[in-house]
Amino acid sequence: MKKLLAKEIPLNILIAEDNLINQKLMLDVLAHQGYQCDSAASGFEVLNAVKKKEYDLILMDIQMPGMSGEETMQSVRELLAEKSPKIIAVTAYAMAEDREKYLQAGMDGYLSKPFKVDALVLEIRRVINGN
Repeated sequence: MKKLLAKEIPLNILIAEDNLINQKLMLDVLAHQGYQCDSAASGFEVLNAVKKKEYDLILMDIQMPGMSGEETMQSVRELLAEKSPKIIAVTAYAMAEDREKYLQAGMDGYLSKPFKVDALVLEIRRVINGN
């Protein structure tokens, strides 16, 4: 039996995703890894959430209403400075140059949709372990 990622790397995770189906999918996938995650459906909800609770990781959808994932990331970084969580861009933009674009913009990691569970686990490990 596979070891749960949450036992190996305990994290408080916020899922920033406006699409309820995608949000539920990510919550379920991470629950199977042993995590109880919070979710936010907009950049404004993300900002409210990070003011109330300390997160280690945000899985950030890029296309959200009101504030894009990039704008939300910048606001989180400004608000929390050195206490800012790691942020992984989760997006349907799946070209090789998209990954580089979001990393250059300040994201700590990148995951294209639709994603495989193994790819999510690997990217969380890479980002949290600093590889």
